Amino acid sequence: MGLKNSKSSTAGGVTTNDVTLKEKGVKSNKLVLLIIDPQNDFHPGGSLGVPGAIEDSQRTAAFIEKHIKDIDEIYVSLDTHHKLHIAHGPFWKNAEGESPAPFTQITNQEICDGKWVPRLDKHLEWAKQYTSALEAKGRYTLIIWPEHCIIGSNGHNVFPALNDSLQKWSEANMKTISYSCKGMECLTEMYSAISAEVPLPDDPVNFKAELYDGCVDTEKLVICGQALSHCVNFTVRDIHARVVETGDLAASNMYLLSDASSSVPGFEEHGTKFVEDMRAAGMNITTTADFSP
Repeated sequence: MGLKNSKSSTAGGVTTNDVTLKEKGVKSNKLVLLIIDPQNDFHPGGSLGVPGAIEDSQRTAAFIEKHIKDIDEIYVSLDTHHKLHIAHGPFWKNAEGESPAPFTQITNQEICDGKWVPRLDKHLEWAKQYTSALEAKGRYTLIIWPEHCIIGSNGHNVFPALNDSLQKWSEANMKTISYSCKGMECLTEMYSAISAEVPLPDDPVNFKAELYDGCVDTEKLVICGQALSHCVNFTVRDIHARVVETGDLAASNMYLLSDASSSVPGFEEHGTKFVEDMRAAGMNITTTADFSP
C-alpha cells in the first residue's frame, strides 16, 4: 500500500493498518481496485490461456489510466505455484506410473480405488481427506490443470500492458501496488484470493486477513481479473459471504467489471451463474467504460 500516517504492519505480502475496520469506524479510501491473477499464463499464449484475457487486460489498463487519480489503492493477487502441486500432473501417478493429462478430474473414489495416487506415499491419506472435503463443498472435484504460474517463470509475471499501467498509477500517486501471492501451499488449492479451498491441518484458518481488510476498507471496491469462472468467482463469493456476516462492506459498494474478466473454456456456465448470483445479491455489474467513481 501507499505511505500511511497510521501505524501499519505487513504479512503475506500485503500491508494494512493495525487499527481494525470496526475500530476506525470510517473508510480510509473512496475507491480500491482488486485485480485477480492478471498473469501471462492466463492470457492466450500462456499455459492456461483464457480467450479474451488480452482484451480484458487492455481494458483494465485503460481503466487505471482513466481513473489514475481516483483509485486510492490497488491490490493484485498472483497465482503462485510450485511444479509439484496437488493440482498439477507430476504430483500423481496411475498403476503404470503415468501422470494424469491436463483437465483430468480426479475423484475421491478414484484415489480410494487406487486409480490415481500421489507419487509420494506420505501424501495418500491427505489426498483422500482433501478430495473428500473438496467434493463436499460442491464447487469442483479435483481438476488437474496445465502447469501454470510457476514461481520464477515468465508465466507468473503480470501481463505487460497492464503492468505498465500499474506502474504509471504507482508513480502518479507515490504509492506501491499491494501484491498478494496465493497457491504456494502445495497440498491445497486457492481459487479464492483470500481463502484456501480446503484448509491445511497445520493452518485451519488459511484466510488472508490483510488482503480482505484492505479490500473492504473503502467506499467502493472494484474487481476484475482472471478467470471469471474460477478465481474471480470464488474470491468475490468469499468476500461477499464475509461482508454479509460482518457488515464490513455492503454488496451495493462492490463493483464487478464484466468486460475485464473472462471464463475458462468449458466453464462458461460457472461464470454466468456467478454474475447472476452476485447481481441478485446486490452487487453492481458494470463495465470499464460505464463505471463512475
